[in-house]
Amino acid sequence: MPAGALRPLVLAMAGLSVNAHAQYGAASSIPDIDLSEPTFTQAPDKAPPPPEAGELVPRLAEPAAKGAPTGNNPLGATQGSTPSNPNAPAYISGDRMTGYNEKGVELEGNAELRRDGAVVKGDKLTYDQDTDQAHATGNVRMSQGGTLAVGPEARMRIEANEGHMLSPDYYFQQTGGAGSAERVDFLDPDRSTLKKATYTTCSPDNADWYFSARKLDLDSDREVGTAYGGVLHFFGVPVAGAPAFTFPLNDDRRSGVLPPLMGYSSKSGFDLTVPYYFNLAPNRDLTLFPRLLSERGVQLGGDFRYLGDGYSGRLRAEFLPDDKKAGRDRWAYSFQHNQQIIPGMVAYANISKVSDDQYPDDLTRTVSQSTLRQYTQEGGVIYNWNYWTFLARVQKFQTLRPSEPSYEREPQLNAKYNRYDFGGFDIAIDTDYTRFRIPLTSTGLQQPEGSRAYFQPTISYPIIRPGWYVTPKVIFNAAQYDMDVGTNTTGVSNTMGRAIPTVSLDSGMTFERDAPGLSRLFGVNYTQTLEPRLFYVYTPFRDQSQFPVFDTVQSDFSYGQIFTENPFSGYDRIADNNKLTAGLTTRLIEAETGVERFRGTIAQRVDFTGQRVQIGGTLTDTKPSYSDLLAATTIQLFRGYYLDAGIQWNPEDNRVNYSNVAFTWRPESRKVLNVGYRYRRATSVTDNTAIDQVELSGQWPITQRTYGIGRVAYDQSASQLVDALAGLEYAADCWVGRFVYQRFRNTTNGYTGRFFLQVEFRGLSKVGSNPLNMLRLNVPGYEPATARPVPASPYDHYE
Repeated sequence: MPAGALRPLVLAMAGLSVNAHAQYGAASSIPDIDLSEPTFTQAPDKAPPPPEAGELVPRLAEPAAKGAPTGNNPLGATQGSTPSNPNAPAYISGDRMTGYNEKGVELEGNAELRRDGAVVKGDKLTYDQDTDQAHATGNVRMSQGGTLAVGPEARMRIEANEGHMLSPDYYFQQTGGAGSAERVDFLDPDRSTLKKATYTTCSPDNADWYFSARKLDLDSDREVGTAYGGVLHFFGVPVAGAPAFTFPLNDDRRSGVLPPLMGYSSKSGFDLTVPYYFNLAPNRDLTLFPRLLSERGVQLGGDFRYLGDGYSGRLRAEFLPDDKKAGRDRWAYSFQHNQQIIPGMVAYANISKVSDDQYPDDLTRTVSQSTLRQYTQEGGVIYNWNYWTFLARVQKFQTLRPSEPSYEREPQLNAKYNRYDFGGFDIAIDTDYTRFRIPLTSTGLQQPEGSRAYFQPTISYPIIRPGWYVTPKVIFNAAQYDMDVGTNTTGVSNTMGRAIPTVSLDSGMTFERDAPGLSRLFGVNYTQTLEPRLFYVYTPFRDQSQFPVFDTVQSDFSYGQIFTENPFSGYDRIADNNKLTAGLTTRLIEAETGVERFRGTIAQRVDFTGQRVQIGGTLTDTKPSYSDLLAATTIQLFRGYYLDAGIQWNPEDNRVNYSNVAFTWRPESRKVLNVGYRYRRATSVTDNTAIDQVELSGQWPITQRTYGIGRVAYDQSASQLVDALAGLEYAADCWVGRFVYQRFRNTTNGYTGRFFLQVEFRGLSKVGSNPLNMLRLNVPGYEPATARPVPASPYDHYE
């Protein structure tokens, strides 16, 4: 009996275990949909052959040769009916063998036939060469490629690959799936039919879920199956079904209904989305996601992706007519496109917009989307040539209240040159022209508008040797401003400029030694380092108090900022400097593995003359001063324990301006507890808003199969809850259930609550709203619970 006889059984449930095919990012106001392989597609009267598909490709693919594999079979079976070696010999054995008519053979008692990896066993096995029929009876077992079928009787016409098997029970080793049928008929080398078939990945004595179909038609040539009367049962209750639907027999993209998403929000009530995926072509696809919001109405969204030779893009949009709560139409859209014009030159567009200021709070699905208050409308051209990069763009924003508008660039022309190790020198040139415009503020105030041009060359000469380095650097910044008449501050010239040089010297050393005392204490050989660093910068004072502030802010004081030439980000302010920064770092490193177990850093800056240039003007009574003292440490000396801590201390006022502590205990997988504390004193950099927050989060087993997940963040300065999360995960042997509730503050000084409910059927699909990304973001170290099948023995189903 040839290997092809097992083909229909191998493919019987292949389409039910195909992985997700479309992954969508989260950088949009449009709700992200977790797209998986279609589960329900209305079966046409006569389906045309499907196009070859996979990931989006720039052009249509050529049809695959008939008989060649067209995808990765998730069960590891050979596709098509042709054996890998048609001339492979057959081996037979049995307690008793009888030949008749010189063209037949009969095996009785432990009858067995092996050919090209296929095994057929039974109490009795006969083959008649005249009729080309093989007949196996009594405990028939057919196996190949990790697939096993067991039944009382099987008949096959060998060369025609036609026949049937009665009451088969089948098992797929690769997925752990199993099932049974009333009868399977092998119609020809490519087509087969199963009657009253079932499939599950649960253990036989604990079938919590299973899929059943009145009839399954499988076509391995077209790589498609059709199920009639298909129903998904969960704890004996039908939860999904369709009179007829098709499914793929490989992991190619195919059109169809995707698993529904369900949830609940305090803003919109019950939330149900049923996406439908259209595989338009190998380089184009479309997903429509009708969405029912019980308190608002029915919303329709779409997501169109395309990819061509030198271009790609994505258009996403959604529309909610006559929102029952808001009393108006609501909409959002985003569009991204990239187009190669010539080699090295790319044009791009990135446009997003929403209908109103409350749209993110009311209709988005994640915390990051609901807190988004600015949407970009930008288009431009980028050209890379040798060491140069040129940019021309227009950038506008839609800013939602209560946030105030930002400056827009109409247009910006920029050129950058970067050359490293040019005769030992590193050279950078940054030149830019931008015209800045800004909408009126919420109070109707017109802020200054105008254009700015700057030219900033930088040259440095790094001297790097084993154990030490020195890097001298020279920067020159020249800028010219032309302000619009009527928008500039009264009494200030509309034309102004500056030219400011800066010189800096960065240096550091690294010392190493063995740490025998710690090595004896912890039983591991450690290497200790001592790394001092000195950084000096000088910039002469230039009065910039009359200059506008288009795109410049005070940088947050940190270890990275303290070793830079300018404490401002942007080009509207160049600080006067006569400063020396000293830092010291020590590390403990495992000598054998190179793992860093401890790091401690301390740094402080000395200002010899005092900084006069400020964001809002110029100081006149400056004096020498010391900056805040920065200290930070990272410790993971003990397995499973992790500590990060940092502090910013003002020695003059003897007070802490910033501190953070984060402690994690993770003794083993899916056991993690996190404790965190953040404090930041109110300053002009933080918009005079203080932070005093305590955070607790974790994941911990409650029972052998149940896990609790939680997070709470409390603001002590405001005496209010920032956000909270609570959930449960249950991992059975063939499914995982997740229930999560999240509550967080929104931008309207209220709270939004959301429920997530998901059931993941191992080897089939996921149904419900996906909380995994949200859990990973809110609970550091979180690991999703997975189905825990009964451990398989290497001798299970051994033939």
